[in-house]
Amino acid sequence: MHPISITLTKAGKRFGRHWIIQDFTDTFSGGELIGVKGRNGSGKSTLLRILCGQLTPSRGSIGFSVAGDEIAPSGRYKHVSWTGPYLEIVEELTIMEFLRFHFGLKPLLPGLKLTDIPARLELDHVRNRKLTDCSSGMRQRVLLGSAIYAATEVLLLDEPTVTLDEEAAEWFHHQLNEFRQNRLVFVASNDLADLRDCTRVLQL
Repeated sequence: MHPISITLTKAGKRFGRHWIIQDFTDTFSGGELIGVKGRNGSGKSTLLRILCGQLTPSRGSIGFSVAGDEIAPSGRYKHVSWTGPYLEIVEELTIMEFLRFHFGLKPLLPGLKLTDIPARLELDHVRNRKLTDCSSGMRQRVLLGSAIYAATEVLLLDEPTVTLDEEAAEWFHHQLNEFRQNRLVFVASNDLADLRDCTRVLQL
């Protein structure tokens, strides 16, 4: 995994006349697990979208470097994996078909094999079930796994346990801690349990 650094300098984002984020300045590096909390509408998801290049700041700037090389917004997706409960998936695919498609676009972390991923998700017994026939918790495991197991320097997780029961939430924390080494990870949530392992927490 290459060294990663993201720097925001007086960054702000405005939708219409309403500023969601204003004068945000900070630097983040690989190995950090950053929590992001704040009331609904405070800009948690907006900040994640700025970090990965989906949105550009209305004011200020963002620097995104990998191994010392500055990465343009159009190329940042190669270095970022992201999931949130609002992301749409092709539910006609089976779990295994979805994983095969996803990891054909973003390679797995070293040491992982595609055929082993359903077992890691604790969904091996339903690997050939269509996503439309899976529970919300099952689909959330698949989305989390598609982000956590991807070979990217940056991992963005928005409300990661929102549809998970207590046992599945513990599964998430175990997987995150096992595979976050040297990566820059952001967890956006108002559930304090989601932020329990964070090295620091941002309040928006």
